[in-house]
Amino acid sequence: MKNKLLREMNAVITIAMRDITFSLKSPAKLVQCLIMPVMFLGLFGGQLSQNMGINMGFDFNTFMLVGMLVQGMFMIMGNGITSLVEDRMTDFTQEILVSPVSRYAIILGKIAGAAFASYITFFFTIGIGYAIGARLSVAQFLILLAFSPLMCLAAGSLAILCVGCVQKAATAGIVVMSLSMAQTFLSGALIPVNHSTGVMAVVSRLLPMTYCVDFMRGVFYSGGTEGAATTLHTPFFNLVIIVAFTALFLVAGPAGFVRAEKNK
Repeated sequence: MKNKLLREMNAVITIAMRDITFSLKSPAKLVQCLIMPVMFLGLFGGQLSQNMGINMGFDFNTFMLVGMLVQGMFMIMGNGITSLVEDRMTDFTQEILVSPVSRYAIILGKIAGAAFASYITFFFTIGIGYAIGARLSVAQFLILLAFSPLMCLAAGSLAILCVGCVQKAATAGIVVMSLSMAQTFLSGALIPVNHSTGVMAVVSRLLPMTYCVDFMRGVFYSGGTEGAATTLHTPFFNLVIIVAFTALFLVAGPAGFVRAEKNK
């Protein structure tokens, strides 16, 4: 039992380090980690703050910063996980699947590897946030950092579900990018969705990122008056939803991925 556990941990670390090495050797991936916060938070967010963030009852720059931290993790994690489809095309995953390690060791290794790039985006987003006027205390920063692994796991599970349903790397990239963009504007990451009604309200409540953004804002504003104006649900409610869909996706996603491998 102990040897099996060590073998699984070694597989997770090996796969994660492989992806981290690829990220460090790929300038395009590193540029993407840096340019997304500049585009969404620095440029688009800055325009929103100057034209819509007046008299909202809370600091709109800080509101956007928390949302974009989550959005950045979802986007970068999604892009990182799509490499599973590329590995499938080169038969790399089949070589791993015939080794004596579980499919979850492969999945967790890919999530850990993709998380490396997402943390580059995380810290760079903090810097961009300060540049546009957002402010957070050391305690608030530590709170965001403490819950960031949960956001990585949630984002990774959603990406795993997506790649488990497609066969081609190009299709996986389009699906993940389209979902990331939809969640950026409909989850409340950039624009408040507290007063959304009708179809828009239904769609926003169906998106996993909505609950992740709401959870992070809930713990960020805990004990303050801004929480009531910026959140939809309590942190506990959001946490239950996040754990539920993450567990569901981590079961359904790998099952679909392994089935696709067998059907090659």
